[in-house]
Amino acid sequence: MLSVNRIAASSQTTRALVMLHGIYGRGRNWYTVAKSLIEARPEYACWLVDLPHHGDSGAGSHGNTVRGLAADVDGWLATQGIVPDAVLGHSFGGKVALAMAAGRPRQSLQIWVIDSTPDARSPHGGAWDMLRVIRSLPERFTSRAEAADGLVAAGYAPSVGQWMSSNLQRAGEWFVWRLDFGVMEELLRDFFATDLWPVIEQPAPGHRLHVLKASESSVLSAEAVARIEDAPRSHVSFHQLRGGHWIHAESPAAVTALLAGNLVPG
Repeated sequence: MLSVNRIAASSQTTRALVMLHGIYGRGRNWYTVAKSLIEARPEYACWLVDLPHHGDSGAGSHGNTVRGLAADVDGWLATQGIVPDAVLGHSFGGKVALAMAAGRPRQSLQIWVIDSTPDARSPHGGAWDMLRVIRSLPERFTSRAEAADGLVAAGYAPSVGQWMSSNLQRAGEWFVWRLDFGVMEELLRDFFATDLWPVIEQPAPGHRLHVLKASESSVLSAEAVARIEDAPRSHVSFHQLRGGHWIHAESPAAVTALLAGNLVPG
């Protein structure tokens, strides 16, 4: 069962935005943006999803793959009777959002891909390196700060260490990871192996895609940006905001303004 939180200005909303976090994250990573967004666009309810194996969600039922997680989210939406007007995904969640779009070719849907890539390529980057670093650290810690310090010593920014240490839970006198890093590796391997370019380059008639690149992030290569800009302009828009990969945490006001100005009208 997925853990999902609804953020809305009232019980009477006419639009639904599903928000998907990245690997090692959870739905509340997007709380600040969601809270500001519903003030600007009160017709929207924001559904903050903890993807399978993350946050308060358990394992999914469709496999530890990008498409499997997309099917889990789609299944939950169906049980709740929610038809999303828009799906937003950051990083790993961006590819899950594209996979959801691929499974909804006849639906009118807006897709927001936040500093993620549709590319298939060899595993690399900060999330992949995190697996090695975590496995080099002790299996348990006396405090979250001890784990955060270990990540900083390995070269991560203090903000990343603090964020990652939020995935620890108390077990008696110790803190242990709530994440299964074997599963995280499975998910990342599939992320890097999955090519979802057709969703962008041959978009469905009812799809409108917005791809956001963080200026200081290398997740989207120059070649990928060129392909996005060559995609049908009637269906695909490319945006860039100043900041790093965690653009929604660094510049929530700018991300909120972009969303508020471009979401499907109420």
